[in-house]
Amino acid sequence: MDPIRFFVSRPYTVAVGVILAVLFSVLAYRRIPVQLKPTVDQPTITVRTEYRGAGPVEVEEQITRPIEDLLQSADGLEELRSSSIEGVSTVMLEYQWGVDKSQALIDVINKLSELQGLPPDAERPVVSLTGMGGENASMWIVSESPYDADRVRQIVSDEVEPQLERVEGVADLMIVGGEEREIRVHADPERLSARSVTFEELGEALRRSYLDQRGGTIETGTQQFVVRTEGRSEAVADLENIVVRRDERGTVHVRDVAAAVDGYRELASIVRGEGRRVVAIGVRRESGANVVRMIDGVERELEEINERFADRGLALRFVPVYRDTTYLREALDFVWGNLWLGAALAIGVLLVFLRSIRSVLVIALSIPISLVTVFLVMDALGRTLNVISLAGLAFASGMVVDNAIVVLENTFRHMEMGKKAREAAMDAGREVWGGVLASTLTTMVVFIPIFGIQEEAGQLFADIAIAIAAAVGLSLIVALTVVPCLASLLYRNKPLSRRAGEVSESTLGPLGRAYGAATARLTAGGGSSVLLKLVLVGGVMAGTLLILPLAPDAGYLPAGNANLIFYFGQPVPGTRPEAVEASLLPLESWIRQQPETERYFMVVAAEFNGGGVILKDAYSNAEGLDGFLSRFFPQALAVPGFRFLVPMRFSLFQDSGKQFTVEVTGPDLAVLAATARELEQRLSQWPGVQPRGVQTDYQEGRPELHVRADHHLAAEAGMSVRQVAAVVESALAGRRVATFSDGGRDHDVVLVVPQERVRSREELAALPLFTPSGARTTLGALAAIEKGSGPVAVNRLERERAITLTVNLLPEATLQTVLEQVEQDLLRPALERLPSGYDLNLGGSADKFSTTLRALTSSFWLAILITYLLLVALFQSWVQPFAILVTVPLAMSGGLLGIILAHRTSSAASFDLLAMLGFIILAGIVVNNAILIVHQSNNLRAQGVERRRALSESAKTRLRPILMTVVTTVFGMLPLALGRGAGAELYQGLAAVITGGLILSTIFTLFVIPAIVSLGWDLQDTFRRRAAAT
Repeated sequence: MDPIRFFVSRPYTVAVGVILAVLFSVLAYRRIPVQLKPTVDQPTITVRTEYRGAGPVEVEEQITRPIEDLLQSADGLEELRSSSIEGVSTVMLEYQWGVDKSQALIDVINKLSELQGLPPDAERPVVSLTGMGGENASMWIVSESPYDADRVRQIVSDEVEPQLERVEGVADLMIVGGEEREIRVHADPERLSARSVTFEELGEALRRSYLDQRGGTIETGTQQFVVRTEGRSEAVADLENIVVRRDERGTVHVRDVAAAVDGYRELASIVRGEGRRVVAIGVRRESGANVVRMIDGVERELEEINERFADRGLALRFVPVYRDTTYLREALDFVWGNLWLGAALAIGVLLVFLRSIRSVLVIALSIPISLVTVFLVMDALGRTLNVISLAGLAFASGMVVDNAIVVLENTFRHMEMGKKAREAAMDAGREVWGGVLASTLTTMVVFIPIFGIQEEAGQLFADIAIAIAAAVGLSLIVALTVVPCLASLLYRNKPLSRRAGEVSESTLGPLGRAYGAATARLTAGGGSSVLLKLVLVGGVMAGTLLILPLAPDAGYLPAGNANLIFYFGQPVPGTRPEAVEASLLPLESWIRQQPETERYFMVVAAEFNGGGVILKDAYSNAEGLDGFLSRFFPQALAVPGFRFLVPMRFSLFQDSGKQFTVEVTGPDLAVLAATARELEQRLSQWPGVQPRGVQTDYQEGRPELHVRADHHLAAEAGMSVRQVAAVVESALAGRRVATFSDGGRDHDVVLVVPQERVRSREELAALPLFTPSGARTTLGALAAIEKGSGPVAVNRLERERAITLTVNLLPEATLQTVLEQVEQDLLRPALERLPSGYDLNLGGSADKFSTTLRALTSSFWLAILITYLLLVALFQSWVQPFAILVTVPLAMSGGLLGIILAHRTSSAASFDLLAMLGFIILAGIVVNNAILIVHQSNNLRAQGVERRRALSESAKTRLRPILMTVVTTVFGMLPLALGRGAGAELYQGLAAVITGGLILSTIFTLFVIPAIVSLGWDLQDTFRRRAAAT
């Protein structure tokens, strides 16, 4: 059955189909999660283990290594990293793309259940699953209260945290600032000595008294009671009444040798907001959750919490200071606005060409139908609505009319021949359906290799590829069903007016006549014509080759213009949090005084020392952010007490294009540190690197006291080295001995010597010890106590010790240029000087950039191959597709010119991997014009028209639809290429590449394709004549 006739004859069926498609698409749109950027889902599992009071080396040896040894054989593991800092071990397992993250999580938990040999005071490992960037919070909330941060932290833990965690879409909360409640038993060494009580005895007494134990059951009649003995108390004062020892020497209670204090953990982190200490809450969303709905839900809960606290007279309220949705809503509004603006411009272009409201109406209806139904595809594929996928729709807004234009223009042409609307619609559809099918398939198939790129950039490309491919594919269905049906109805019994035809002819009359004469000359045979073709084709190809070397150096991914400037640094080792805070206060004061500043914060913690600034809306563009950053640099460099302090703009993606890492791995920390210092000095002076823009994750000089127990003396006293170490740990680091319950929440009971009792090496040496025989001695009598230094952190990569240098580039520097120079001139010579067993590698953005660039390059050539094979199948020829693919290098030249011009006029148009995607997209769409010419020529030749005349006539008759499709596509993209607003910087480079490639390739395609096809015939005729002559 003729499908075109079927749809033209059943307008009600077509109408119902459109209504149902739009209805289900609207429902799908409501289900699709909305978020700032695409989900980049490379499973990363983190195993965090706390071992309070232990130094980095002890944490590495006793916690990190055993966990690494256990997990290094996990299935699908791509990279194993770890970090050991004071009191905390973090092991990170990065899995290969596509690994089932739930199964990986189960495997890790099962393996950890076999873990043995951890120190008794180490916490149980906590396992968490994230994706890349999964640690980033979607929202930050700070407290406003005169209360101290510790009290606010307690209120947050008791009341705010449980309520916010129930909000739909919330994965978990990060609470920073203040310290958690802790019951500290302050042991007095002198009173312990006087009572002949050891730390071990005191700790064991507390453990025994807080033991809950089952006691069996009692049956009374028909009832059964479970009996259990509870040792816990709900009053802190009861701790002091616990009996430590009762014998002939008397009874010793806890109060006789220690004091129980209801307090907070030792200060480890400080958060300041708007110039005062606060508690901050970071809200992380669940994977796939709608971030807009989640944040709206959190804000509703915050309003209820603030009202409840006010009713109770609590001077405490919580205020959101950062939301992903601020930038997200602005970016989505910008893209939506430009999408409809681009569609309007495309419709305006059609009106100029066709001068018929009815014709424009037919094509204009195809835009919303094609774009809206894309949401149905996105929902079915589990994609999200974000700035990247929506940008794909905006790009497609000018492309979805191409097929409709070709079909309707051909209908127009048939009606100008005197046919009725119904007959013209059917004949026109039958005539061009092969061409529009071929052009649509070539546009779609180029995206197939994109889905094979697994890295972060590939996951970003997938969203824009799906959006464009789905929109173009759906536009084909609309063009072959809805457009013929509407055309037959709107022009029913209304033959095309002479005026409309005249206007259309006059629009392209002079241009059409000139082009017709040119193609007639190009397609003619003869010596002069062959020479003209050779000069034209040769000149165009030579120009293409000359443009290729002008390609600018590439970056990784665009940073975006998110309104956040943050700064981070590395304090001098051993600096207490309060001292770090004091060093940053002058910088905080400077930030507060700047006219651009809207909000600001500061964080002092083991994992991060720095802060952030949010600017007023008037300064939240690229120029305002860069201007503030340029003044921020000298202020940050002047802060004392830091090895480095670097401000930078917040990147929307996991890695910005202005940063890379150098990883030094090997067994000996001394060799690693010496190599890292040399590289740091060289890189700090490297062209394109920020002043003091090189940071190392390895810090030496952390002051330490090394307690070296004498094995002989300890043995004579009846003690082992381990027992001596346990006493030191209990006295200084504190040992968790029990759990105290209050109001349904558990708090640690920690046995420790007050800090004021041991503040020097001498006081530590005088710490009393008791031997198993009851004799009294001191720590200094059994061990030598020496001053020394040690690392602040010990990091490992693939179970080898590693030091990572992070290199921050200047805004004007390009990643590709700096990487090539660093690798060739610095790393290769340095690697040759290192001993065996050591290695140097580029990491971070450098590794991802090179990997993704290789994947993009192979994807481009694979797309060309797939396009060629598809054209061979469609045209049943091995030769004609070669002529069509000549348009690809022309488009590459145009794309390069487009990005060069765009970058010179706007710094936001960067040549990054997202812009490079434009060349793959171009490979699929620039061949469409050539396909239309060659396909129409084949149709005419099948009707008996001489081949050269058929080629000339097809080029002439396809001129109007080619110009219409190209101009509408370009005008549809212009708002994105030239627009200014949130998110514009992400795809201006991509828009510039596609726009430039389309314009240049179209201009030359109209002449080069007829010339190449005709030249092929000339050469074929020459060979035949020579063959006949011989």
